[in-house]
Parts: sequence; structure tokens; C-alpha cells
Amino acid sequence: MANCPKCGKKLRLYHWRPECPFCGVNMVYYNSNDRLLAETERAEIEHAHSQPRIDRAKAAFFGSPAAIARIVLSVLQIGALFLPLGKAAAADPFNVIGVYKAVDAAGGAGAMLGDVFSGSAAALSVLLLLLSAVLWLVCLICLPMSLGPHGRQRNLILNILWLGSAAVSGANFAVRIGTLQIGAFVYLFLISALLVYNCVLAKKGLPVKHTVCLIGGLPSEEYFRMKEDGVSELEIRKKMVEALTVMQNEARAKEAEEEADALRKRAEHA
Repeated sequence: MANCPKCGKKLRLYHWRPECPFCGVNMVYYNSNDRLLAETERAEIEHAHSQPRIDRAKAAFFGSPAAIARIVLSVLQIGALFLPLGKAAAADPFNVIGVYKAVDAAGGAGAMLGDVFSGSAAALSVLLLLLSAVLWLVCLICLPMSLGPHGRQRNLILNILWLGSAAVSGANFAVRIGTLQIGAFVYLFLISALLVYNCVLAKKGLPVKHTVCLIGGLPSEEYFRMKEDGVSELEIRKKMVEALTVMQNEARAKEAEEEADALRKRAEHA
């Protein structure tokens, strides 16, 4: 069931023709320009709402040298895990590959979790190290969202948890199992350096290049401000027409200038 867009009369299933049986208007084309304009306006409004998030993600990830430096600093930690991390009493030094083999031999992380509750110091260190690796990945995934409403706080909290899990893992290993090797110290140093760098960025901020979004030819800020001020739709549409006319005139002037330049170059080559 539907209603005629002009007279508002209710239509039945047997009213299949495009013309309204009550007022005779063609319902397909009735007010089509206004409907098309309204749909275009809705699409531009959605784009204006989503574009700032995209701008912030770009700025947080690769929008400036400071952001690129953070990306580089964020991926160095994974390399430290391939250096020697620790050495038990009578065993060879091991790195992340040795940790993976130990987890696989124990039957997976779930089995090692049971060993932790049984008091296994080695299982505790291994699981905390794995947790720090997971937190590294989470921090990397959350970087594009770091300029959002709660992005700075989220980044700092994740970095602190990451550093805490790695530090407790290393301390437990050094006290109860064996000695730490160079890889563990490099890993902890790089996490600490990233935490300090994120604190600096949280204080200074990163530059965001905002994309200008147009709604009916009007800048989105102006459009939303008029909506908040209660400006009538008719007045907004008038301003849209004026803005679109100016844009059209500028485009025509630019096109005429390009044609004139092309003619002048041809004349010079002739």
C-alpha cells in the first residue's frame, strides 16, 4: 500500500498504472527534480559526516613525518623478538621462534594457561610474552583511530598494558627461571620509547588536513550552521543555487581560459 505523492489518496494493489486514479498525475515523474535533489543532498550530508573520520585516519597513519615516524617505531618491536630473549640454566638462548615451539609442544596456549594455574613460572612468562605480542598488533590496528574522540587515551592505555605484560614476563623469567638476553632489553626499550613518543604526540597533536565537503554547493560547515540556526529550506535552497551558479561560472571561465591558451599555443607554433 502507498499514497499518491500529490493528492495523498491511498492506492490499492490493483492501481498498477503510473497515473494516479484520483488526480491523474504521473506518480513516477511527479516532483522528480525535488526528490533527486533531496537524495543528492542526503548523500552529500552522509559524506560530510564520514569524511572527517577519514581525514583523521590519514593524518594519524601517514599524514605527517611525525605520524610516519610513529609507524616505523611501532613495527621495530617485532624485530626485537627474533633476537635472543632469554636463556635458561642449561639451555641455549631462545627467541620468539623458540617460544612458539614451546607453546606448540605444550599443546597450545590453553594448555599453558592450565600450567600457569599449576604454578609454572615458564608458562607464565611465555603467556605474558604472547599477550604483549597480541597487544602490539592491537596497538598497530588502532593507530588510524588515534585522533578520534578517545584515541589518545586508548593508545596510551594499550601501550601501558603492552609494556606491563612484557615487563612482568621478563621479570618473572629473570627471577625464577634464567637470565634475560639482549632481545628482551631491546624489546622493552622500544616499547618504552613508543610510549614516550605517544605521550608527546598526545600533548602536541598531529596536523589534520581537512577535506572541504560541499552540500548543494555550500561548504558543509555553513550548511550545518544554517540548519542549527533554523534557516528555512527555501532560503537554504536559494543559497545553494547561488553557490552552484558561482561554481558553474568559474568552471566556464576556466574552460574559456584553457581554450584561449590552446589557441594561443597553436598560433605560436603556426
